[in-house]
Amino acid sequence: MAAPTHKTLHNIAGRSTLNKSLSDPFNPVLNIQAVNGFIRSIAAHTGIHLTIAQPSPDEIHLQQTATGASVPAVTEDWILDWIWRDGHDPLFGEMKGRARWISIDEAQVEGGDWDRECDGGLLMQAEGNERDDEWGGTRFWGFETVEGERRYFRRIFMVNNRSGEKMGVGMVYDSDWE
Repeated sequence: MAAPTHKTLHNIAGRSTLNKSLSDPFNPVLNIQAVNGFIRSIAAHTGIHLTIAQPSPDEIHLQQTATGASVPAVTEDWILDWIWRDGHDPLFGEMKGRARWISIDEAQVEGGDWDRECDGGLLMQAEGNERDDEWGGTRFWGFETVEGERRYFRRIFMVNNRSGEKMGVGMVYDSDWE
C-alpha cells in the first residue's frame, strides 16, 4: 500500500506491516544476530508488524511483533541526537544504540530510490549493537519508490564482528496511514 505524500518521518506514527513479497529475505540478518533457528522460522512464516509512536519529531518508539507467535516483541526507542544509550531487548538482550537525522547525500546508501522531497532530503539513521559488540547494525529509514509507489522503507546493514559476515537488506512496509 502506497504511503500518502503528506506522511513523513517527522509524523510517522501508526501501524505498518512488512511486505515480504517486495522486501529482501530477512532470515540471513537474524542469523548474523545469532537468533536461534526456531525464531528465524517463525519470522519467515508469520506477518511482521510495526507499531510506531512519535511523542516528538526527534523521538521514535517502535515495537515489532510477529502475528500469532509467542515471540517477544522487539522494541526500539530512538532519540535523534546521536548519543549512545544502553537498553535491554527481550529477544536480543543488552544493547546500545544511537540515532540521528542524516541527509540522503551524506548517508551514501547504495541502491534504492529515496524520496528526496520528503523531510528536506533527510533520512533517519539508527545504529544498534549487541552489548559485547558481537554484531551491530545500521538502519536507514525513509520513503522510497518501489514498483512505482511511494513506500515506507527501512534499509538495514548488519555485520557479525566475530565472523566478519555482512548483510544488507531492504524492507518495504504497507501502512495504515490515511
